[in-house]
Amino acid sequence: ELVEALAEVDDEIAEVFLNDEVPTTEQIKAAIRRATIDLKFVPVFMGSAYKNKGVQRLLEGVVDYLPSPQEVKNTALDVSKEEETPVDIPTDPSLPLVAMAFKLEEGRFGQLTYLRVYQGTLK
Repeated sequence: ELVEALAEVDDEIAEVFLNDEVPTTEQIKAAIRRATIDLKFVPVFMGSAYKNKGVQRLLEGVVDYLPSPQEVKNTALDVSKEEETPVDIPTDPSLPLVAMAFKLEEGRFGQLTYLRVYQGTLK
């Protein structure tokens, strides 16, 4: 069923499927990655944080199927000017820090802040 679903959104797997061949694991992973990045396919992982069931496979799926930060074009708005203008943000750890805090959580160890780093390094 997985190969058939991939064949509907990926030409390379469609060719393999139509020729009644069995695709290799690498071909399937590459097809899932291409289709996921093109927003044509959504891999779904099942698991539970309780006893870490499936967490490692989820993290491996993020690495295998989602684009790396270097493959994504990030833009921000320069608010220091009168009219906000879009500015490209390169993924470079040597440039000044550009990050976004997207969640605050009070826990038993104090406040925990989740953030996404777009550029630079946080020490």
